[in-house]
Order: sequence, then C-alpha cells, then structure tokens
Amino acid sequence: MNIQNQNIELKPASVADREKIFTWLTQSDLTASMLGPPTYPEHPIPTWQAFCDEYPLSFFNASGDGTGRCFIVCADDEDVGTVGYDLLNKEKDRVVLDIWMKSENYCGHGYGSDALKLLCTHIHREYHITNFIISPSARNQRAIAAYKKAGFECVKTINKNEQEREFGMSEYDDNVLMLKRLSSRM
Repeated sequence: MNIQNQNIELKPASVADREKIFTWLTQSDLTASMLGPPTYPEHPIPTWQAFCDEYPLSFFNASGDGTGRCFIVCADDEDVGTVGYDLLNKEKDRVVLDIWMKSENYCGHGYGSDALKLLCTHIHREYHITNFIISPSARNQRAIAAYKKAGFECVKTINKNEQEREFGMSEYDDNVLMLKRLSSRM
C-alpha cells in the first residue's frame, strides 16, 4: 500500500529496490555528509554484506511490516530517497526511523521532512506507536534541521555505548537523540 500526501508518495520498497537504496547510501554525492572518513571515521561506509545485515530482506517485503520496513520516497513520479523504520516496539511504544536522499539534487525541497511526517502518521495509525526516534550525528546539522522541520526535538546527545545499550545498535560517537511524539488520539 502506497502512502501519500499532496507533495510526496512513499512506496513500500521491494527486493528489486535494495541495490539502488544501497547505492544511494554508499555512492552518492551525499554519502560523505552521513558516513565514512574523514568526518565519520567511527561509522564507515558499509559493504554490501554489512548493508544486507542491517537491512535484511524483510525490510523489502511485507514480512517486515510491524518490525521494520523501507520505503521509496517519490516526488513528481521520481524516486528521490528512502525512509524506513526499525525496532518497532509496541511495549516501549517507540520506533526508530532512518532516511537518506538519493542525491544532493533532492535536498532542500522538503521531501525528507514530508517523508518523515507521513511515515510517522502511517505507523501511528497502523501500530498505535506514539514515540518516534531518529538519531543523527551532531556533526550533521543539515539533517538535524530537517528533522526539526518534521517535528522532532533534540532530547540529548548519546555516545555509541549508550545507544548500543538502549537500542542494540550504534552508529556515531555523538548521536543526537531526537524524539517526536504524536497524540494517542490521532
């Protein structure tokens, strides 16, 4: 089922989309702003195998719904990026989100912020989750600004060890834990 508003559409990613999503993450003109040396030596650019381990096949088919799922962000009938969720936890009433754009050309148009808002609304309606988490590096001020535009607030900065204890995974030494809460009456 596609999810859309007046500006963008989120299409559930399929296994056929997996390689292009990997390419957008690892080989675009935005890659250096998210991962890899010199700016992010603690978060190297993943190999294909590491990407597949972090985003298993379930993220690209219906079996991932309810735990983790990737979507293609489309604007004007063109793929512009990917957004997804992971670690959906109904007991803790939270889910972790992730997003990256296809290239620099698609930044600054509000597609990312719109995609996050749309995905939060979808997850809230489908799974009744009210707490949405995203955790960029403090060094990625552009991402932080986009997430604020989508309604996320900075809670605190946590290091890799703290993130590992809380979420079972870690990325940066300076994760900015950002939270968006939706009303349970939506």
